[in-house]
Amino acid sequence: MARYLSLCAVATAPLSAFVQGASATGDLASCNVHGGAGQCSSSAPKTRHQVASEHLLLQVAGSRLSTALAMHGPQDVGSSGCSGMPDVKRKCSDDGCRVLAGDMVGLTCNEFCHRSGRTCVSAWEEVNDDCASQQVLRCDETYGTTSDLLCMCSSVLVGLSTNAMAVSSSQLIWSDEFEGNEVDQSKWNYETGGGGFGNSELQHYTHHSAQVHDGALRITAKCEEYEHEHYTSAKLTTKQIVSWGPGHRVEVRAKAPVAQGTWPAIWMLPVDDAYGLWPASGEIDIMEAVGCTENKIFGTVHTGAYNHMHNTQAYGSRQLQVAEWHTYALQWEEEGLQWFVDGELFGSFAPTHRSSEKWPFSQDFYLILNLAVGGAWGGSCLHGSGPSCSPGSEFSQGQVMEVDYARVYKI
Repeated sequence: MARYLSLCAVATAPLSAFVQGASATGDLASCNVHGGAGQCSSSAPKTRHQVASEHLLLQVAGSRLSTALAMHGPQDVGSSGCSGMPDVKRKCSDDGCRVLAGDMVGLTCNEFCHRSGRTCVSAWEEVNDDCASQQVLRCDETYGTTSDLLCMCSSVLVGLSTNAMAVSSSQLIWSDEFEGNEVDQSKWNYETGGGGFGNSELQHYTHHSAQVHDGALRITAKCEEYEHEHYTSAKLTTKQIVSWGPGHRVEVRAKAPVAQGTWPAIWMLPVDDAYGLWPASGEIDIMEAVGCTENKIFGTVHTGAYNHMHNTQAYGSRQLQVAEWHTYALQWEEEGLQWFVDGELFGSFAPTHRSSEKWPFSQDFYLILNLAVGGAWGGSCLHGSGPSCSPGSEFSQGQVMEVDYARVYKI
């Protein structure tokens, strides 16, 4: 659930971060820092204190971060072309499709464009770490020992394989259709508590905020005083019950609230911190949406190499009426990850190099469903305050995330 927190120093925590130029039609973007207090130094000391167990983030002495330190979320992105692909050192066109590509020793622009599920249109050798070209190349041509190439990729996603959404050839191995009248605790754990979760979130997660009714799970976020928090909501996980890795597709049919201050998410975290604390061991966000960014969904990865601290945040996005029913799917193969909504591809991620820094996704992850309130991203349009609880306000009536089913297929 895109939680993006790092502490450069507990006293100052200079956070800014976010993305420029992700495509609203489905590009996989990398963030560029803008605005805010500054960027964390890679040599700055970090602390393991106050690690939020589910978000794997550092917190400041258990208190919520002030709004002044919060980062802006992907609502700051643009909406055209394909700018912000992974491993982009510099954009060389307004639409972001012509870029100075890094990490290219012995590689071709074909391989670079494939990292985000695209095809190569043109290729050049750059002059001096800039957008000028000195030699035209074929898309399948390397250039000596150079570490950078100029590549032009297609703005249209073509994906990673033809094995995209072949449900008929897949084997259903786990599901919850949310029948009956209560949450099936043989399939889900309730996660409870509050404290901000490293994102200045305002909710306290409770048992009573998740109900099964009329064949659907209903997670309700509303104004309610509960153990020093002013809002309640719910979070369910399959942690220590069931988990999955490459060779699976996860599908969740859901609809989300759209009120400002809502932050629904369908996401996954690793069973083990095999490569270290967040983000080193990875995170996969199948779908996130926030009320402050109207009718837009995001599918995101977080790794040691691809995260806001290195200005390399990777994600895909799509304009969508999130209050309507949609099927969100993650296709997880050894080759890479692909995101779908209603069977249509909106993001791909397949790094060329498979070190754990870039690909910590050869291990098992568990599934999480939750609805947060406010926070660094979810409340970014509320100017430091929580959603209104006055009579007749949206949160006084409750905001509901509904889930028709969650299914996992072996592919």
